[in-house]
Amino acid sequence: MVSDKIGVGIIGLGLISRAHIRGYQEATEGVKIVAVCDINESVADVAARNLGARAYTRHSELLRDPEVQVVDITVPHNLHYPIAKDAIGARKHVIIEKPMTVRAQESLELIRLARAAAVKFTVAENTPFVAAYCEVDKLIKQQVIGTPRLIRTLIYGSEVERLRDVSSWKGRAAGSCGGVIIDAGAHSFFLLKWLFGEFATVQATSAKLVEESEVEDHAIVTGRMKSGAIFSTEYTFTAEIPWGERLEVYGCKGSLIVDQVCNPPAVHFRNKNDTAGVPIETVPYDPKEWKMKSIANGVRDFVEAIRQNRPPRVDSLDGHYAVLVAEKAYESVAKSGQPLPV
Repeated sequence: MVSDKIGVGIIGLGLISRAHIRGYQEATEGVKIVAVCDINESVADVAARNLGARAYTRHSELLRDPEVQVVDITVPHNLHYPIAKDAIGARKHVIIEKPMTVRAQESLELIRLARAAAVKFTVAENTPFVAAYCEVDKLIKQQVIGTPRLIRTLIYGSEVERLRDVSSWKGRAAGSCGGVIIDAGAHSFFLLKWLFGEFATVQATSAKLVEESEVEDHAIVTGRMKSGAIFSTEYTFTAEIPWGERLEVYGCKGSLIVDQVCNPPAVHFRNKNDTAGVPIETVPYDPKEWKMKSIANGVRDFVEAIRQNRPPRVDSLDGHYAVLVAEKAYESVAKSGQPLPV
């Protein structure tokens, strides 16, 4: 008997894979994880037993599994491009953890290959599935705060333990191919592109506090949007606080502030005299789960896109654009913070 469930194969079983697995388990339509792959055989075996799936230690073996229709890639950054290219070549639908790749040209190539192979391809960017950002999008479109003048973001949390662990890919240049700019910055670059359009210029500086690490753990990327608004984005891997993201949008009529660890997490300030602000009640306070839920919802959307034969909510070209902006930011760092056109 042929199953009508979509068969998923997950490549890479690190921390972030848990949110992806949750997405498949919560999917409303038929989907089943049929295969898992990790270079650590014991990790693959345990996951396979828990999920009722087959275990592999080589991604090439998983790609030959006839039941695998969708490949979910959650491996170190340096492996995103080659594994995704192999998966698309095997004519599998592919969802890949952010950043899509570490080079803009590689992400563009994957998009072209997926189109040629007639398979669905996207990046697991959770930003469009964060309740606060969806509400901000609505309010901006409704001109509630008028024309945005200044946009600020901050992504904060602690990766100190993994950065200090020389056996972890997180702090190794060969595995991560960069620090907070490519890792956390990809989220802000995607968010700003979604809400405010394309970037005009970027200039960036970075720093490293964790001595054992080979990559930057703090960075500031600023510049202008093509709309004329000024933006400033900041990222840190050394903040001892629950993982969170902050967005500030200052418009000509009012402002919006989002911070996932604050209660309320989203507030609308109607004008310069509104000292209290108005909480946006449709945004729940959920500091422990907001991130995991949004990642899981993005995975579910990809499965539904396949089932319904529609485009995924996350456009792969926007994932590529985030990598392009990150690439320009690193170029600016190398040039001592010189402003660069995007």
